[in-house]
Amino acid sequence: MTELVKNVMRKIAVRTRNTIENKTGVKITYNSVKNDLDMYLQLYNKESLNNRAFYNICSGGHGGFGGHFYHPMWTNIDVEAPILLDGWKRYNPEKDIWHDLLDQKPLPIESDTAEIIQSQYTIEHIDNVSANYFFKEVYRSLKPGGVFKVVTPNIELDYHAYLNDDKYFYNWVNLHSSPRYHPVYGYKIPLNQASREQVALVHFAANASTIHKGNNPRQIKDEEFKEVMHTMKKEDALDYCTSRCSMEIQRQYRSNHVNWWNHQKLAETLKAAGFKNIKILAPNQSSVPVLRNQKYFDNLYNTVALFMEAEK
Repeated sequence: MTELVKNVMRKIAVRTRNTIENKTGVKITYNSVKNDLDMYLQLYNKESLNNRAFYNICSGGHGGFGGHFYHPMWTNIDVEAPILLDGWKRYNPEKDIWHDLLDQKPLPIESDTAEIIQSQYTIEHIDNVSANYFFKEVYRSLKPGGVFKVVTPNIELDYHAYLNDDKYFYNWVNLHSSPRYHPVYGYKIPLNQASREQVALVHFAANASTIHKGNNPRQIKDEEFKEVMHTMKKEDALDYCTSRCSMEIQRQYRSNHVNWWNHQKLAETLKAAGFKNIKILAPNQSSVPVLRNQKYFDNLYNTVALFMEAEK
């Protein structure tokens, strides 16, 4: 690329940045302009840009407020986890909105105003009743034709990895075994010292595990877990385990998983909330151009996740 072309591109980026800043009042860095902010300017109206009508909704589970996602055009809706590690973002009342999905209260979004709502690695941290309520609220909040993008761990992978004794599936165990993470997850012992039954359990019903220190009186021991997984129908076995979780304990350990999802369950829940055009996706696939930016979307734990998109 010649220096002349580079200079022209820099001037275009600066003009784009100035236009967006004048329209929205949001201070933009050069790097973010270079990525996708001109696309927002072309695709969405002034009102949506001014109101940052693009919502990232979390449940306090990952990386501090907003769950590892920070974009100048988006509004983060989340609850700050009781335990934060160094480097995890804290709640900023000037930019963020505090909302706890476990409370099952209306989302702080006016009806028919949101352009896009995404929820990545969220619904595994809340129970079914809260998830059903959440999806109906998302439907209410979106504009007609608005899109809801969901990313969550795919329980099919966990289920078959346990039954097949696939030790290589659990490549996240050593990371979560670090003493740095013990206060966040509430494990009594390093995860890499736990039985394979308890390791499998913590990925979808954490505080029902015997290695969790939440004092749940309904914890599941190894032998019970083995029997459940080998004798019960898959969905019944998974529901049995998550039914033993305590939501009160979950409020103390937001990073824990207390629910399971596969494509069928997620699609049925979206349909029940009113959504149509429900699509199974791969990472960085979307019907919405801005959701294809790999810097911001689908860049965490892709090997264990499922991706789905639905339209109002």
